Amino acid sequence: MKVDVTKTRNRLRTSLHFSIVLLFTATWASAFAQSDTSWTEATGRCYSTDVTPDEGWRRARVDAEENAIRDVLGIRITDATFGVKEESVGSDEKSDYFSVFSELSSSTTAGRVVAEQVLTKNLLIENDYPVYTVQIRAKVAKDAGEVDPGFEVDIHLDKSVYLDRGSPDINDAVRFSVTASENCYLYLFDIMSNDSVLLLVPDPYFTDNYYSAADGPAGFQKKLNDLPIKLRVGLPPGKAIATEMLYLVGLKKKVDFFSPHMTSGSLGIIPTYKSALLDLQKWLVMIPQNMRTSASASFTIRKEQ
Repeated sequence: MKVDVTKTRNRLRTSLHFSIVLLFTATWASAFAQSDTSWTEATGRCYSTDVTPDEGWRRARVDAEENAIRDVLGIRITDATFGVKEESVGSDEKSDYFSVFSELSSSTTAGRVVAEQVLTKNLLIENDYPVYTVQIRAKVAKDAGEVDPGFEVDIHLDKSVYLDRGSPDINDAVRFSVTASENCYLYLFDIMSNDSVLLLVPDPYFTDNYYSAADGPAGFQKKLNDLPIKLRVGLPPGKAIATEMLYLVGLKKKVDFFSPHMTSGSLGIIPTYKSALLDLQKWLVMIPQNMRTSASASFTIRKEQ
C-alpha cells in the first residue's frame, strides 16, 4: 500500500518475497514460577535525531523496561527464519507471518516493572545519529490479567482485491472502517508485501487515535476523512500479485507505540518484519491482556491487465 500525502512517500521495495517462519515460546525460570516477581538487568536504546535529550533518555529507559519484562517472562521470538525465494506470479497464498501478526496480541503474556534502578547512562554517536543508552536493574512482576472477551475491535475493507494501475496517482485506494466495543485508542499497521511494516495510525498527520464508542464507527471515520491522506496500493517491482494485511490493535489506555528501528526519515516505516515483530511484542508485554485486543484484514493487490 502506498501513502500519498501531497507527495508520495518513498517506500522500500524488493523483488524478493520473504516468508517468515516464527516460533513463539513462553518459558519461566523455576525461581519466577515460585514468585510473582523477579530481578534482572537490561539495556535500552533510542536512536533519533528529532527528539529532545529528555525524550531520548525516556525512550531508552522504556526500551530497557520492555527488554527486562521480555527477559523475565521468557517470551521471545526464537530464531526468526527468513526463507528468501521468488514469489511465483499468480500465487495468492498468504505467508506465515500474517498468521503470526494476527495472533500476536492474544498470545503475548504481559508483565510490568514494579521497581528499578538506573545503573548507567551513555550518549554515543553511531553513523552520525545520537544513541541514548540506559542500563537498569529492574524488578518485574507478571500480570495475571485474563483476556476481556467483551473488548473487541474489527476492521472492514471495502473490497478484497485492489488494482495496481501503473501509477501511485491512479492505483486503487484502500478504503476501510473500524469498530470497537468500547472507548479505546487504536493503532493501525500495514503489513506490506516488501518486507516492511508501516504504522498508519497514529502518524504525524493523524495524532488523535481515540475511538469513542458513543460516536461509533462514523465518528472515527470522520476523523479519517478530514485528513489529507490517501492510501493507495502498489506492487513491488516485477510483481503481478501480492498480499498485504492491515493489523489493528485497540488499547483501553493510551500507550503509544515506538520502534527504535524507525529512523528519522522513515515516516513510520519499520524496514523488516523481524524488527516489527520484536518491537510490537516488546510494546504489548507492557500492557495487561485485559487492556488490549486486536484484529486484522488481508487483501490482494493485482496488476491491472
